[in-house]
Amino acid sequence: MDVREDKFTVRTYECQADGNIKINSLMQYLQEAAAVHAEQLGFGYGRLNEIDSYWVLSNIRIEVTRLPKWNDEVTVKTWPSGYTRLMATREFIGRDGYGCELFRASSEWLVLGKKNNRAKNIFHLDLKLPKTGPKAISGELKRLELQNNYREIERVRVPFSSIDLNGHVNNTEYVRWGIDALRRTLEFNGIIHSAQATYLSEVFEGDELDILVSSDATGQFNILGRRLGGGGNVYIMEITC
Repeated sequence: MDVREDKFTVRTYECQADGNIKINSLMQYLQEAAAVHAEQLGFGYGRLNEIDSYWVLSNIRIEVTRLPKWNDEVTVKTWPSGYTRLMATREFIGRDGYGCELFRASSEWLVLGKKNNRAKNIFHLDLKLPKTGPKAISGELKRLELQNNYREIERVRVPFSSIDLNGHVNNTEYVRWGIDALRRTLEFNGIIHSAQATYLSEVFEGDELDILVSSDATGQFNILGRRLGGGGNVYIMEITC
């Protein structure tokens, strides 16, 4: 099993007011670790660019034992864990400077063609991905489904600063927008035990989204991002506290 470890130090600008890292900043660590490891293994940005393609995150779930704080050292261990015709999976485990576990995460990724933004058949790409691997989180990683009783909270017009290397909104920006919407409307204190995001379609600079939220008595919060004017759903999130 090909495993990579990367060390990060939590910076002041990555923290929320209680000193814990923001969940979208933590996801940036995972994104960076995944990108560097894929490049190292020969199926990263450079290789996919040769075949007019790119990786996009389709689904990710993070289960948190403890969020790191400012100036903490975080070691992210990651490895690819298999693939199907359309989806490749990758796992993550985060530990602090003493080796204590901070979080676990599982993720699913698509390969999209640059010309048509459609998913490609991974079986036909000769990326030499591992066929199987151990999972960081027990149980099947299922895609989130729509919930009831969403309330429309705010509208986001996608700024230039949200666009990433692939020319679309970075996956961590959706999470940031969702957390902000929760904080403005519900009794959300920012202490997260688990977070999941399922991505449904790409969004680009200048697009407009409505952010909707709902909650229940168990401490679960649900977020929906929807294109303005009936243009379809963009992403779904679930947060438990």
